[in-house]
Amino acid sequence: MNTFQELISRAAPIMAAVQSLFFYVMTLSAIGYYLDKKFKTFPILFIIMLFVGLFIGFFQLYTLGKKGSK
Repeated sequence: MNTFQELISRAAPIMAAVQSLFFYVMTLSAIGYYLDKKFKTFPILFIIMLFVGLFIGFFQLYTLGKKGSK
């Protein structure tokens, strides 16, 4: 295996975790925004869902880091 392939294989789990962090933040923020518009409570649900997405995403990064250090 050449150096580039090795680098990509080591970086793949980290890239997947960052992608899921982005996905959770964007998806849950959009849901919060939609619910705020529906219930006319802007920005309360948007902010709550944003922080929930951040928490889930960073928790995944934390578990990935913990798994990698074993």
